[in-house]
Amino acid sequence: MRARTAVDSRPAEHRAAHLVDAAGARLATGDLTAAGRALVDADRIAPAEVRCRPVARTLLAEIARRDPAAADVARIAALIGLTR
Repeated sequence: MRARTAVDSRPAEHRAAHLVDAAGARLATGDLTAAGRALVDADRIAPAEVRCRPVARTLLAEIARRDPAAADVARIAALIGLTR
């Protein structure tokens, strides 16, 4: 069992917001896979943070556009109407 970190002890919305911010950083460095994974994890923890926050929606759309093979990202993007 892994030890809990300070991020783990925060409310779900805060953990998801942290992951959205991490996704932005990963995207900025060109790591589409890690950015997508962070957004998928954030959506699992607190869907509203990903589906309603403008920055998260922008990141989702960008990753879906640049990496069509990211199935989980494409699923979330389609679910909220960012792609078809």
